[in-house]
Amino acid sequence: MSLLIQQKEKQKNLTIDILSDKLSTVSLSNKINRGTGAGGANTNKNGLSYEKLTELDTEFEILSKNKFHNEIKFKIKSDRIFISSKQYKFFKYMDKYINKDIKKAHGCKKPDECYIDEEHKIIFIIEKKFQQVPGSVCEKVQTPHMKLWQYNRTFPDWHIVYIYCLSSWFQKNCIAELEYLNEMKYQYFIGSDKDYKNKIIKYMLKKQDERIQQLEKKID
Repeated sequence: MSLLIQQKEKQKNLTIDILSDKLSTVSLSNKINRGTGAGGANTNKNGLSYEKLTELDTEFEILSKNKFHNEIKFKIKSDRIFISSKQYKFFKYMDKYINKDIKKAHGCKKPDECYIDEEHKIIFIIEKKFQQVPGSVCEKVQTPHMKLWQYNRTFPDWHIVYIYCLSSWFQKNCIAELEYLNEMKYQYFIGSDKDYKNKIIKYMLKKQDERIQQLEKKID
């Protein structure tokens, strides 16, 4: 075998080794990160994500299904009609109400769960945060003011109610952040609370009543 051929073979083997090391690193990283509780995409033993486990879809009746939304009624107060949407579908449905001069902001592009009262122009945005191990996620619940500011600019003719759904980890590990939310009147609920769905729906209906009363006073 000539010297040139030997050099080519060595270079080929070296390239294969480097690629193999990279693939092994990626595989190990995926094994470490998957299922550790570091993020909102984690699943339970049945394969359901935290977002899906805490969805309110078990507590309402679907009146009609559409491409980007559903028309629904909550079971505990069946005379109220809402539009249910989430993620990118929310912005698709609300497109005609968006102030197109406002640039999209990070963290405000795909809300986890939304309920819209078109008659009284109220948008309930439920932002979900799941965590089981230490990480920088605590900083994410320090930003509701910016998120609310952004949504109000994006939908200037609407009343925005911004709500956090948090995993129980936050109660022991983000004490100062939860104190901040309480102090500044930003509402949050713990998703693992057995009465979570009932509590959050009652809160939404209460805020809806307050909004209706405000509108009636303006008319008077």
